[in-house]
Amino acid sequence: MHSRLDDYIDADVAYLAGLIIGRGTIAEVSGVRQLTIEFSYQSLEAQGISSTFSLDTAIRLGLDKILDRLQELLDTDIQKIAKNNGVHLVIRFMRHNMIWRNILLLTEGKTDYAYFRIPKVFLDPELPVEWKREFVRGFADVAGNIRHANRYVDGRHRVRLDVLNYPTNWELPVQLCTLLQDHLDVPVQLITWGHPNMGRDFREHQINVFAQPFLKVGFSLEYKQQILTEFAEFDAKSFPDVKYGKCPGLRRPRDKPTDQREHNADKLDKRLWGKHFDSYWQICKVLGCTRQPQPNDPTDMAMAEETIEEG
Repeated sequence: MHSRLDDYIDADVAYLAGLIIGRGTIAEVSGVRQLTIEFSYQSLEAQGISSTFSLDTAIRLGLDKILDRLQELLDTDIQKIAKNNGVHLVIRFMRHNMIWRNILLLTEGKTDYAYFRIPKVFLDPELPVEWKREFVRGFADVAGNIRHANRYVDGRHRVRLDVLNYPTNWELPVQLCTLLQDHLDVPVQLITWGHPNMGRDFREHQINVFAQPFLKVGFSLEYKQQILTEFAEFDAKSFPDVKYGKCPGLRRPRDKPTDQREHNADKLDKRLWGKHFDSYWQICKVLGCTRQPQPNDPTDMAMAEETIEEG
């Protein structure tokens, strides 16, 4: 393995890394080192078809379980603090110990999810798949949403992994897509970019994954996992002949109107400045996607096929 980060990574560290990359901030003030994980109510709310549970209780129990897991790993003070927009787990380190240094190593010294990338070690082909899965599971717990309203136009249910939109983190959705498809064999339907050409202004980016394939990752929050299982079982019965193929990397573009916000240097990654895009995958390509249609693969949608694209 090229990176020696694997010397201290295991499933629990991988899960923590997913939480951090998803919604973590790191600060050091007056000798007190603090890691904050932000769970927004938007990401915690979930809606199934017929699942019944007390959401408030389910959220509390789920976060308590995550807190216990982190406390076992970090052996330090962790507080659960209610905010107007969600719940924060605040983790304090009183010493500049190895755990704190390893967290900074994972984030390459960056301190806010507006700047984070996926740590290179999780894209290493030699890292155990289970650890990569735990990383994505942590990200999904803090930044994924699963709702009946996320259905595709044909009625199949989806999980959405949200990346909040900053000019400094546009690569992250492509990296997540690569990790899911090339390392975990989980097909990504498409990335709904928060780009004005896609009709979404500069809202969050959404990595869309159908419920059945996402079972390979799942959630550690039990109520989210319950809904995921319900959706996957419903789709398996309702769409028995559907095959879930990976995004082929190229599809037929549909003309999108030009927009002056294409030139917004305050919102866009500099590689996107002044460029017009007619399809989501064109943005992916500029940001590093290397996928190409695979000949004779019946699960991949060929570029010549008409596809229904969002945004």
